[in-house]
Amino acid sequence: MENKNPFNDKEIASFVDMLNTELPDIRDNRGKRHSLTSVIVGVVLATLVGRQKLSEIHRFISNRIVWLSELTKTKLIKPISRAHLPRLLDGLNWTSVNDLVERCFGVKIQHDEIKKWVAIDGKALRGTLDSGDKQNIVLAVDHDTREVVAQARQCGDKSSEIPVVRELLKDTGLEQQKISLDAHHFNPKTTSQIQQAKGIYLTQVKENQATFLKQCKELNK
Repeated sequence: MENKNPFNDKEIASFVDMLNTELPDIRDNRGKRHSLTSVIVGVVLATLVGRQKLSEIHRFISNRIVWLSELTKTKLIKPISRAHLPRLLDGLNWTSVNDLVERCFGVKIQHDEIKKWVAIDGKALRGTLDSGDKQNIVLAVDHDTREVVAQARQCGDKSSEIPVVRELLKDTGLEQQKISLDAHHFNPKTTSQIQQAKGIYLTQVKENQATFLKQCKELNK
């Protein structure tokens, strides 16, 4: 790395050693495909050089995956996916991680800052409405970069977008992020799912939800 970076090889080596010896990996064995140490090192170094958006952090890791593998002495595999990264990060003990970061680099990382707004929206595939076999695709799009970070299919005339969105949020870990949704997703089951996962949601309220709409208008006075 160039000398202008706010870290040196000795600090990185010390950080890697501390992660391996002082931060237990409590993940289920089925979720241990990616080295926890390698991912944390990638996230921390990306943040130290000014990457703030989750997509920027993910790109930093993907572009330097060989270097990160060498630094952490871990097996070289495909980088963690953009959708899985926030889920892994939200499962970390950030008090413990920040203690190690401060001891090695003299700074702390604010985890909430890497949570970004994601819009969920469903689109009908062209030609499927007239054929009688309705097929939709539900997209999760980063507000800032307009990148598609996750997607799911909805098939059948009698199918509903609502349970598809709930499953997408759960499977990708996006329920732990900041999510904007259309008005028809404003129902207790969906909003409580996001709230219980410690996520944040933003949705519309329509006139057919008269009582709640009135309450919202009162709050705005």
